[in-house]
Amino acid sequence: MGAHKRNSGRKTNLELIRLVEDLYRISAREESPVWRDVAVRLEKPIGSRAVINLSRLDRYTKEGDVVVVPGKVLGMGRMSKKITVSAYMLSSSAAAKLEEAGCMLRDLHSLAVDNPKGSGIRLMS
Repeated sequence: MGAHKRNSGRKTNLELIRLVEDLYRISAREESPVWRDVAVRLEKPIGSRAVINLSRLDRYTKEGDVVVVPGKVLGMGRMSKKITVSAYMLSSSAAAKLEEAGCMLRDLHSLAVDNPKGSGIRLMS
């Protein structure tokens, strides 16, 4: 039997590491607790991150909301409102349904750069 390497718990996804570092930087510079909270949640193991269905987004949002999901959005359900969604991951069916409903999709980094104070953001987890 060969020796098995154990995962030390460190992140290996360089894109995620950079995103988390940028969110911490923006949070510190702008004194914005929203982006710090998102960074902390993204540092957690994959199994601990939020997984949100479209039906939940539709139920708990109103027209024009800007929603951040520090995890994954899945395509179960439908979207009846036009909102802006920024998530770490989107399933292809969720992305298609959101675009079909007229929603705007934003990546987390660009949303944080454009709204460094985190004003008007709804964090869903």
